[in-house]
Amino acid sequence: MNIIKRHKGLAIICLLVLILIIILFIICSRMIFSTGETEYGNRLNGLIKLEKSVTTEIINETKELDQVENITIRTQGKIVYTTITFKEGTKKNKAKEIANNTLTKYSEEVIGYYDFEYFLKENIKEQEVEEGKEEKKGFVIVGQKHPETEKISWTKN
Repeated sequence: MNIIKRHKGLAIICLLVLILIIILFIICSRMIFSTGETEYGNRLNGLIKLEKSVTTEIINETKELDQVENITIRTQGKIVYTTITFKEGTKKNKAKEIANNTLTKYSEEVIGYYDFEYFLKENIKEQEVEEGKEEKKGFVIVGQKHPETEKISWTKN
């Protein structure tokens, strides 16, 4: 005990290092010996399957429109991400209307289960800007639809 009293600072540091080693061991053991659950845990139990044929049909129908340059749809967990690139000169309201039309292609069951994220972008061709003229800027609009809401809510821009 005399040694501990003489080296009080060293004893405190050793105690803190011991506690830190125990905490690191607990963290590492949880990572190594995991329970095998996915990153989503049990949030995706009862997942409603989104058919690939539905997304393919939406992509094909939307690409046929004159204003649309490209469209991609991907699903991650309970979220359906739709990215639509429009040709130069497309109006914002027309872009939103096209995005709303893609939502109508899904069944009520899918709409009531998934979150929908929309990214609408106007593709502006780069041109040299003359002096005194303003550079063209295309729009970028983001929209979300939660299963409990009836329509897509858009960002203000």
